[in-house]
Amino acid sequence: MSKHKVLLYSFRTNEADEYEKLVIAANLPIELMVCRNKEQAADAIVEAEIVFAVHLPPEVYAKAKNLKWIQSMWAGVDKLLTVSLPQNVTITKPWGVFGQYLSEYVFGYILANRIKLREHMQAQAERVWRGHQLEQIKNTCLGIAGVGDIGQEIAHIAKSDKMFATKELASFVAGVDFLVLILPSTNETIGMFNSEILQQMKPSALLINVGRGALINEAALVEVLKHNKIAGAVLDVFTQEPLPSDHPFWQLPNCIVTPHIGGPSLPLDITKCFVTNFHRYYEGKPLLGLIDKEKGY
Repeated sequence: MSKHKVLLYSFRTNEADEYEKLVIAANLPIELMVCRNKEQAADAIVEAEIVFAVHLPPEVYAKAKNLKWIQSMWAGVDKLLTVSLPQNVTITKPWGVFGQYLSEYVFGYILANRIKLREHMQAQAERVWRGHQLEQIKNTCLGIAGVGDIGQEIAHIAKSDKMFATKELASFVAGVDFLVLILPSTNETIGMFNSEILQQMKPSALLINVGRGALINEAALVEVLKHNKIAGAVLDVFTQEPLPSDHPFWQLPNCIVTPHIGGPSLPLDITKCFVTNFHRYYEGKPLLGLIDKEKGY
């Protein structure tokens, strides 16, 4: 029986090397084509049946002739869904990987807010003995926009059932102390958190976005933060990445910027998903982490 041809691509050379070692160690019945740049991928994809990769540009996928399945190395697949692919190409993403990382990220900043970490660090920088009243976390309301596996993990840790339906969005955001965004980027969610919605939040509320940058109207959020309409924002994702050096978010004192590090795609975790799914693919079983192309997630 001929081996399944798998294109493995990562633009980070060290990461590609690690993925290659892990996939080879799994001893799968495959012919592995490891690509470290887009030019190599463009050549290899002509014969590839399976792609295990970070995002590849549309012009690379346009050369595919035998492609049947794409296993994304990243949780976000919105860019992949803009590519023109045959209807029979299955797309999957990692599952059960990012919940713990993102939960710790989210609760780290929630706790920092409750103990007034920013205010006390500022006092230290000024060499001023200035205390701020600490607040407990147990009496606060956590709102989670996004109820996929990551949102459920955060909700489980928080023991919260404050989920929402889109039609109730304005009243939902008005009642929470912490608003965590974990939604995918789709036609329905792009720009969902606009000026009108952000203005409904409590002045004491903290916004945390670990979903997609496009969920928020960034210009509207800048204005809300400038005028202290909310307590602050913690942003790990942005419409444009890397965030331009002249973007206002960098200098707003009530805005924390992190470079999309909340849910790392570590080769060992991601390869486990690929290997599990490959066995299911080989045996003709339904794949896990399946993307609904119409819904966009």
